[in-house]
Amino acid sequence: MATSMVNKHVRDEKFSTAGPKKSKFSHIKEKAIMFLSSKENSNVLVELLEYTQNEEKGAVLASIKALHQIFSTLLKNESMVTKESQSARESPPKTVHVEHKYKEWLRGMYRDSVKCLAELISDGGSSPTVQELSLCTLMKFMETENHHPIVARKQHEYIFQQTVISNLVPHLVTHRKDQGELLGRFEEYLEFDDLRFFLLTKLAAHLPNVKNQSLTQGEMANVCQNTLTLLEMVTMPTKDEDIQKFVGVSPDVEANLRILSLQEHRRVFGNAWLTFLKLKLPSKVYKRVLVLLHEKVMPHMSSPVLLTDFLTSSYNVGGAVSLLALNGLFFLITKYNLEYPEFYTKLYNLFEPSIFHVKYKARFFHLADLFLTSTHLPSYLVAAFAKRLSRLSLVAPPNALEYVIPFIINLFVRHPNCSILVHRTEGALDFTSDPYNHEEKDPAKSNALESCLWELETLQSHYHHGVATRAKQIHQPLPKLEEDLSDLLDLDVADLITKEAQKKVSSVPLEFQPAKRLFGGHEEKFSSEFWSWG
Repeated sequence: MATSMVNKHVRDEKFSTAGPKKSKFSHIKEKAIMFLSSKENSNVLVELLEYTQNEEKGAVLASIKALHQIFSTLLKNESMVTKESQSARESPPKTVHVEHKYKEWLRGMYRDSVKCLAELISDGGSSPTVQELSLCTLMKFMETENHHPIVARKQHEYIFQQTVISNLVPHLVTHRKDQGELLGRFEEYLEFDDLRFFLLTKLAAHLPNVKNQSLTQGEMANVCQNTLTLLEMVTMPTKDEDIQKFVGVSPDVEANLRILSLQEHRRVFGNAWLTFLKLKLPSKVYKRVLVLLHEKVMPHMSSPVLLTDFLTSSYNVGGAVSLLALNGLFFLITKYNLEYPEFYTKLYNLFEPSIFHVKYKARFFHLADLFLTSTHLPSYLVAAFAKRLSRLSLVAPPNALEYVIPFIINLFVRHPNCSILVHRTEGALDFTSDPYNHEEKDPAKSNALESCLWELETLQSHYHHGVATRAKQIHQPLPKLEEDLSDLLDLDVADLITKEAQKKVSSVPLEFQPAKRLFGGHEEKFSSEFWSWG
C-alpha cells in the first residue's frame, strides 16, 4: 500500500518569510518560475544552489522552496528521464544528442541539490527551521522520485530510488551536533517499510566509515547518540503481512522480493545494530543500549546469538554495566541455550554492598532470583549466595532488607538441604569464628555450607520492627510456596516512612515528667539549674 507523504509534511505557511524580507527574497522564488518557463533560464539552478549557502536565513529558505518547486515539477513530468524507446527516426540525431545531454545535466543538478540540502541538515550554522525544511523537502523528493523515477524502468517493476536516502543517512547521524530534535521530526517517516529497510541498510554501510575518521571524543559521542536515537525510533513489523506501507509504488506480492520478507527486514535491522555496537560507545549510550537490547532489539533480530560476544564482554566489565548485561544474557540463556562458563561465579561476585544503591537494583535482584530458581543447582552454590546475602544484610538499608530476607528464605524453600545454615548452632556463631570467607571469589571455595546465618540472628534486634519481624521468620517452618518479591523490589526508604506515618496508633507509651509551668519549683531540674546561674 503506497501512502502519500505530501499532505502531512512540509507546511509552507510555517516557513513563510513575512514582513519586509518577503519582497527582499521574492526574486529568488521567481527564479523557479523563470526556469520552468524556458530552457534558456537553466543557469538559474546554479544560482539557486549558491543561495542555499547564503548567510541570511530568508535567502536560504527561499532557495530551498524554489528548488522544491523546480525538481518536483521535473520529476512529476519525467523531464529528466531518457526514453530508451526514443530513436533517431523520431527526431534528428543531433537533437536526440542535445536532449540527452540536457537531461543528463538536469540529473546531475538534482543530485547536487539533494547533496546540498542534506548538508544543510547537519550544518552547525543552520537554524532549526532551515534544517526541518531541508529534511521535509528531501522526503518529498524521495516520494516523488519513487513514483516518477529518473531512471527508466519496466512497468510494475519495483526499484527503490536511493538518491535521497544515500545522502541523508550520514547527516542524520552526523558528528557535528546532537540531532535529537530533528530526528524526532524524522520519526514519522519510519512507518514506511521500504524507507526503513533501505535506511538501515545504508546506516550499516556508513558506520564502518566513522571508525576510520579521526574524530574527537565529543564528535564520536554525537555520532553514537544520534545513531542510538535513530535506531531506538525504529518499530519493526512482527509478521510478513505487516509489511504493506511503501513510499513509492507497492511491489507485487507474488514477486518474492526481499522488501516483502520479514526475515530480510530482521537481517538488516540486526546488521545495523551489530555495526553500531562495534563503535566506541560513551558510557551513557553503552548503558542505554544494554537496557534496550533484550526487549526492543533481540526479539527482532534474525540471529540474536550474534550479540553473545558483546554481552559477555559487557558482563565482564563489572559494576552497573554487568548488571545491565544480565538482561541480554538471560534472554540468550533461556531462548537459545547459551552456555556461559563460570556464569554463577560472576553473578556471585556482583553481590556487593553498592548493589543496594544502584539505579537498576530491582532489575538485578529480579533476574538473580530467576537464575537461582533451578532446583538442580548444587547445594554449595545456593548456600554461598544465601550466606553472601546474609553478610551483606548487615550493611543494607532497611528497605533493601525487606526483600533480601525473603530472597534468602526463597532459596531455602527451593533447596531444603541448605536450611542447615539456619539450624546449625555449634561454631560459626559470630564474625570471628565464622569459617565463611567473604573475600573468596569462587563460591565453591567460600566454605559457606559449613557456616550459619548468624547475621539474620543479629537482624532480629534491628531498629526497624518490620526488618526484625522478617528476620525472625527463619525460625519458623519453611513456607510451601515462595514469596513474590515483585512488590518489594521497588520499595525505598520514603515508602517505609510513609507506611509508618500512616499507621494509626491509639496510645503511645512515653516516660517523662510533665512540666507544671515554665519555671517550676526547686524540685525541677531546669529550675534549679536556672536559679543556680543567678
